[in-house]
Amino acid sequence: MKYPKVIILTGPCGVGKTTISRRCLEHIDAEYISGDEIAKRLFPAISYITKYPEKLAIVKDEILALSKRYFHDQEKTVLIDYVILGVDFISKFKETFKSNLVIKVLLPDREVIYQRDRERDCWESGRAMIDLLYDKYAALRGTIGAENYIDNGKETVEETVHQLVAEIVKQE
Repeated sequence: MKYPKVIILTGPCGVGKTTISRRCLEHIDAEYISGDEIAKRLFPAISYITKYPEKLAIVKDEILALSKRYFHDQEKTVLIDYVILGVDFISKFKETFKSNLVIKVLLPDREVIYQRDRERDCWESGRAMIDLLYDKYAALRGTIGAENYIDNGKETVEETVHQLVAEIVKQE
């Protein structure tokens, strides 16, 4: 990549963020931030996240701080893989990274997410959590921009990766 970017790949649990992020790293030189890895230090399970907003704020602050360090201090591209929600948090990223920020939301149909969630190796988040997150992402469409939503339900991982990498490189 010519100029560093901060790329957020987000969406509800089970949409393929981690798989697609790791494949994107094969095509772009970027520092990888896994929000799940940061959250695991504070939460024993995904279901606890909504019960402890103060801990969730710590996770978000750490993601932002790492992103700033890699981008501003080291002039590196950053790829963030996490369920990032909230107008306030997205606004912080927009203010901090301005035109260098790329947000992409993976949002296939709910049924696709339910199926993928059941098939995951790590943990299952369940329908209630998926529905909650799905509705929140749908409500953020105006803030993030409809053009930044990707329905990857009928695509292979490779097709989604190709599309993402092409869009990221095009934005340079």
